[in-house]
Amino acid sequence: MFRRVSEYFISEFNTIRNGKVFVFLVCLILSAFLWFLNALEKHYTNHISVPLRYVNLPRNKDITGKLPEKLDLTVDAFGYTLLRHKLSFIISPVLIDVNEITNNYLEDKFISKYSISTNTHKIEIAKQISSEIEILSIRPDSISFKVSYVTEKLIKVRPVVNLSFAKEFILQKSPVVRPESILVRGPQEILDTLRYVNTIPVELANLSQTAVCKTGLILIPELKSEVDEVSMQISVEQSTEAKFDVPVGIINLPDSLLIKTFPGKVKVSCRVGISQYNKLNNSSFRATVDYLRHSGVISKLPVILGNIPGYVLSVDYFPKEVDYIIERKE
Repeated sequence: MFRRVSEYFISEFNTIRNGKVFVFLVCLILSAFLWFLNALEKHYTNHISVPLRYVNLPRNKDITGKLPEKLDLTVDAFGYTLLRHKLSFIISPVLIDVNEITNNYLEDKFISKYSISTNTHKIEIAKQISSEIEILSIRPDSISFKVSYVTEKLIKVRPVVNLSFAKEFILQKSPVVRPESILVRGPQEILDTLRYVNTIPVELANLSQTAVCKTGLILIPELKSEVDEVSMQISVEQSTEAKFDVPVGIINLPDSLLIKTFPGKVKVSCRVGISQYNKLNNSSFRATVDYLRHSGVISKLPVILGNIPGYVLSVDYFPKEVDYIIERKE
């Protein structure tokens, strides 16, 4: 069956090939090709885009603000020239020699801005693209260069982390980065207000031991540094529970009065790293009640727990309120 079908199609194809239809198709294709070649010999007005690259920048100054990344050109050229440009996979950028095109004005310490008209430089731009292309117009029609004096400053690196820990493990101390500070180069007005450089966030989960990793830095485009990554140490340790009886103190109490609270102490419980455990005692915390909060209607005073060390976690205390009596001094 398959053989018969194949023989039928081969027979039909040979019939068409040897007939007038085949001749017509060949003539049609040839005519279209010749028409296409003839069309390429004509001039056309069209739009093309070319990338830009800026060279020969002012010394000791940096370009601030965003410069155009490409030029949109209206051009006149032969069809084959335009076709060649549109089919090109790699288009060489047009080089803008900043000092030359601004007549070195930006080198002057008193000048921070200069604008050029792109349309007055059509010939120079066209030479870089193709001698066969005539540029009719350019967009944007102007390029503004804003510059700022460049300086250097040692900036502190601030670690950015998102951490979670295995059960009963905590952060022993703040993450440490090396180097702690980096030399940053950039416009003076930016560096004058810059206090730190953030790292790219580090995310680690279920930590149960000290981790060391490398991460990059987040710098805005106007700033440069020879250091592009830092080492970060995240110290982890096991935690333990600590409990203390902390005396309740009185604040805002007139000299003529005495207050007694019941109970006179609160029980404080917290979690702390093993390395910090011996630093803690009942004087590490401060429990107080405020005399100004007393009222003849309310028989209890709220207890405020303060002076909590930064390395202590999950602090709780009881009771949150205490009974009290007020006595006058004799």
